[in-house]
Amino acid sequence: MAQTEKKGGLLRKSSASKKPLKEKVVLMYDEIFTTEDPSKCNPRFWEELFLMKVNLEYLEGKLEALDGEELMKIKDNINCLFQHCIQALGEDHPIRVVNALQVPK
Repeated sequence: MAQTEKKGGLLRKSSASKKPLKEKVVLMYDEIFTTEDPSKCNPRFWEELFLMKVNLEYLEGKLEALDGEELMKIKDNINCLFQHCIQALGEDHPIRVVNALQVPK
């Protein structure tokens, strides 16, 4: 019998023939962990990110898995993440504020 997986941002019932679906926020985190600017293809990337519930477990795991060299390759995106967290704190939208507060924990 298939079991629903929620750990690590997975959403689909596990089965041998299908890949698990990931939460949209997890997919967006994965974009941050590339060397490309995530807002290059989606100008509203940062606005959308802070409207979604933070998956702190996944985000912390991604950060902890990086070595120094990998971290240096994506430092601009990490800096952008924290810069946009700070900007979101000044917004009137309470969901963005709450989610921005949870990211740097």
